[in-house]
Amino acid sequence: MKDFTEQEIILGCVKEDSRFQRLLFDKYYSKMFAICIRFSKNEDEAKDILQEGFIKAFEGIKRFKSESSLNTWLSRIMVNHAIDYLKARNKNMFSSMSENALLIPDSSGLDEELANDLSPEEAMNLLQQLPDGYRTIVNLYAFEGLSHKQISENLGISEGTSKSQLSKARTFLKKLVNNLNTYVV
Repeated sequence: MKDFTEQEIILGCVKEDSRFQRLLFDKYYSKMFAICIRFSKNEDEAKDILQEGFIKAFEGIKRFKSESSLNTWLSRIMVNHAIDYLKARNKNMFSSMSENALLIPDSSGLDEELANDLSPEEAMNLLQQLPDGYRTIVNLYAFEGLSHKQISENLGISEGTSKSQLSKARTFLKKLVNNLNTYVV
């Protein structure tokens, strides 16, 4: 197939032409997978979210109005689907966790030098170790740029819960980063 414009790909997807759906999938796979992996615990879960997210996109592409970029529209679908996926899997995603549940020794302060030396893979691994609720809040706040008010509206939680989960996530991440010192030889 020759090179098609984004508009031609969209029109082909609207007509449910599998060739154009494949082009869309291939074009946006990496960007959308990066979103899904941030919200998931592992690659398999991210692939499930990604596949289901693309199915939703193909079903809804008739309603795409080009008011935003296709990338933005697909990103929103992936984020929303990831949240729905996690909510369905874990009804108590935003319940309070006790410090004992963290199973990580307490440390005094974050080792900033070690945190700055993390590779993208190590940072992603740490993010994936967060409990679902913490990871979801971190993603929405830090990566998607949502305010606590927007997060509370999207997730059906209070702003206080959003703030609390972010604070607990930061503490959890600090402990994970500091814990890396224990394993560095």
